[in-house]
Amino acid sequence: MKPKARKTWLLLHVITSVGWLGVTVGMLVLALAAFDAPQLYQAMELLGDLVVLPLALGALATGVVLSVGTKWGLVKHKWVLVKFVLTVVAVVATTFSLRSGLHEAADGVTAAGGDVLAAACVSSALYTFNTVLSVFKPWGRTRWAR
Repeated sequence: MKPKARKTWLLLHVITSVGWLGVTVGMLVLALAAFDAPQLYQAMELLGDLVVLPLALGALATGVVLSVGTKWGLVKHKWVLVKFVLTVVAVVATTFSLRSGLHEAADGVTAAGGDVLAAACVSSALYTFNTVLSVFKPWGRTRWAR
């Protein structure tokens, strides 16, 4: 991949990844506040449908393009492979679990609030861990790198 293309893809990846983390932290704050103000679940539902999913898919897609198009490769380095697997798990969980929990909470299902809070906590921790992986690049190469 040419340097200008790599920088463009990297910029898009950073924007979508940091955006995903930021919106998730915002949803964590809203989930905490929603115990006293349940109408906040409707705002979270909008964020889940209109912001979180596009950012998640964008982070996944740009990450794959970067890994395949650069020296890092998708399976050459353990940190890239772990980050990819965690991102796929997060996208699937966001698509099928978090969004349905947000819809239930917005519809007034009181038990859903705890699930939404737990999902926001786990998601925030996972995205923070992925960010740490990107910065420190631990663990070396995989057996497929040879």
